[in-house]
Amino acid sequence: MSHSYQVSPIETRLFSFRGCLTWLIAGGLLVFCSCNSDSDSQNSNNSMTSGTGANGGAGLTGGIGPSGGTGPTGGIEPSGGAGPSGGTGPSGGSGPSGGTGPTGGTGPTGGVGGGEPFDGGAGNDGGGGSGPEVEGGLDASVEATAGAGGTTQTDGSIPPDHCLAGITTYNADGPFTYNSARSGAVNLYVPNVPAGCKIPMVHHANGTGGNCMFYATILRRLATNGFLALCYENTNTGAGTYGMDAFKAALAEYPDLADYRFGSTGHSQGGMAAFNTLAYAENEWGDKGIYAALPMEPASGFGANPREGWQTLYASINSPVFMFSGLTTDTLVSQGWVQQAFDALDDATEAYFYAKAGANHIGTIGRDGSEVVVSWFRWKLLGDSQACEYFKAIPNTDSSWSVVDSQNEKPCK
Repeated sequence: MSHSYQVSPIETRLFSFRGCLTWLIAGGLLVFCSCNSDSDSQNSNNSMTSGTGANGGAGLTGGIGPSGGTGPTGGIEPSGGAGPSGGTGPSGGSGPSGGTGPTGGTGPTGGVGGGEPFDGGAGNDGGGGSGPEVEGGLDASVEATAGAGGTTQTDGSIPPDHCLAGITTYNADGPFTYNSARSGAVNLYVPNVPAGCKIPMVHHANGTGGNCMFYATILRRLATNGFLALCYENTNTGAGTYGMDAFKAALAEYPDLADYRFGSTGHSQGGMAAFNTLAYAENEWGDKGIYAALPMEPASGFGANPREGWQTLYASINSPVFMFSGLTTDTLVSQGWVQQAFDALDDATEAYFYAKAGANHIGTIGRDGSEVVVSWFRWKLLGDSQACEYFKAIPNTDSSWSVVDSQNEKPCK
């Protein structure tokens, strides 16, 4: 059963203050400290962020990572989740009429351009004539017959009157406030979008030993930009099954909001989970969905592994994947370790591999991932060509980012 609440300024301040967290790892002591200032909040009443964290290199290396023992010896990356927020989102008004998507009445009867099949005349059949009839969900090859006064998108992109169209806050919090909810072990960060608008889901998998709180910046960044952000509360996420539980919970709790557009991300061991959840989702929903993954410094083979083996699942992936590592600065999950993940993908898979100078594994929690997560998922889950151009330009406009590898690159349309 889910619940929703808004956080007061007092609660936000309390959540934002953190002391030091300590782990005993393989006989060594790692101390991680993080605190935030009020300036981290870009949306009053709904933000709490993690800081930059401890510098990389403090953890032990060697021993249990694949290929020569370059990986970390154990779960040192703290992780965390987004603080709940409140407030009211933009109000929706009357539904779209004519143009693209469903027409007439006081709001669309279902998501735009996909989701579960819907009939244009269901409930909101007045005003602008009947809406489109869609068969088969969100796949680019969906068969669609436009109703009077409307058209449908057949390439997976959202139409210009969709509630998420035109948002360009690729490296900042977006225009929406959001509420926090809970369903079992799943934390949900629910944007206040206009009624009737269906939005993509993005699940973030925690790193080893962590919880959802330390990934507040990334989860808030997604939610304020209109993604239904999810985080399964678990400290050993690598197998990828928790991400599937989160997707299913969101579809059950928010059937009128959650679209069949699945984003899978995660950090460190959770980066491996990002691959594995993507593979499981493709197998579960097939052509009904649109999928993409963003593994951050993935520690493939470390922690909880899938029963099939991570190499097998990676090789089965058909959807686009973007991963990144530190540029020789992550002493816990090296650039070479991340390269193994890239190489494990099928040769036909669309994939991108960037490196970030100064990324030190711990700092990725609140900084590096939030720089790329919105543009990547807007491109791949919403068909946003402007987001594509922004994403591809990052290595040219920000000298700290560089391209390591890519295959089967797709143009911005």
